[in-house]
Amino acid sequence: MRLEIIIDKKHQIPTSTMEALRQELLKQLGEKFPDLHVRVAPGSSMSLTVSRASKEDKELAEAMVQEVWENADSWMPEESLAS
Repeated sequence: MRLEIIIDKKHQIPTSTMEALRQELLKQLGEKFPDLHVRVAPGSSMSLTVSRASKEDKELAEAMVQEVWENADSWMPEESLAS
């Protein structure tokens, strides 16, 4: 499975936060999807793409990404929380 998250540059998310998100997604989703490849990068708009997955796995992965994002205080670097 390939998971790609593009974060709009206008949000000025630090690279350390994007890397922390990538690591947390690998940790949490990697247990369920051992062939997982994750990319988190800046771009011109916001997007989430899940490819090389069945419809059911894609829906599960999207729900898991949402859960990880909503629990950001457990993985986000300290300097990002202060902003």
